[in-house]
Amino acid sequence: MTAQEILTRAKNEGYALGAFNAGDLEILKAIIQAGVELQSPLIIEASPGEISFFGHQNFDGAIKNSKKETGLPILSNLDHCQSLEEAQKGIELGFDLVHFDGSKLPFEENLKVTKALVAEAHLKGILIEGEMESIPGESVPHEGNLDLSQQYTDPAKAVDFVARTGVDILAVFIGNLHGTYQQEKINVEHLGKIAEKLPCFLSLHGGSGITDEEIQRAIKVGKIVKININTELRIVYRQTLENVLKGSEEVAIYKIMPPVIAAVQKRVEEKIRIFGSEGKAQEG
Repeated sequence: MTAQEILTRAKNEGYALGAFNAGDLEILKAIIQAGVELQSPLIIEASPGEISFFGHQNFDGAIKNSKKETGLPILSNLDHCQSLEEAQKGIELGFDLVHFDGSKLPFEENLKVTKALVAEAHLKGILIEGEMESIPGESVPHEGNLDLSQQYTDPAKAVDFVARTGVDILAVFIGNLHGTYQQEKINVEHLGKIAEKLPCFLSLHGGSGITDEEIQRAIKVGKIVKININTELRIVYRQTLENVLKGSEEVAIYKIMPPVIAAVQKRVEEKIRIFGSEGKAQEG
């Protein structure tokens, strides 16, 4: 199945794919094992920082090997590219999805670059995700909360952006934040107003920290098909690794990492069940 077909099925059947960040091989293994265990399609992605650490071709090769070995529908995503050249590199390497984050650019410039990338990507069957409003935060735990209701994605502006760029996926902002906060809330009603006006797929960044109930409402009401999860995986990775190393003198990394991989896998499985993609790996 193509990326378009995989996301269309999710939208039609009312579930979402987890877009899980894999900053190293251990996290990648955990995500793959979770997908195999629950027979779920997956989006595996890397941010510019993660892809720099992992290596573009190493990441791409690992995803392709995993698809071949498991038979799972796995989509690779180059996340939060902030320059034309960075996004073009993802297209050149054959990522299934490329997210161009032009939200810090003037609107017309963001529109122009996104449109150009869409034209280039579609020649290779690659989907482009666009972003209008900058989604605040970073993928770490945060104290306190932010009131950002005035920055929500404007439905009319979104219609204009999608129509003029031909973008395949739009990253919406409805209160979702990168990282985890004390009382993170999303405005599902506002999401519904956006969804009813747009023909493209919708994604929810900053999925870590949002309650299960709100996530499921966003999928149902807003037809969200892609939910980004990063911070929660980073936290469980670090906490488990710290616990493993306490009082241990082990130096063989292949003996140290299995509990870490298992813990991350468990968290990914929890998300897959919440998003409703369990058992959706097979066509039909």
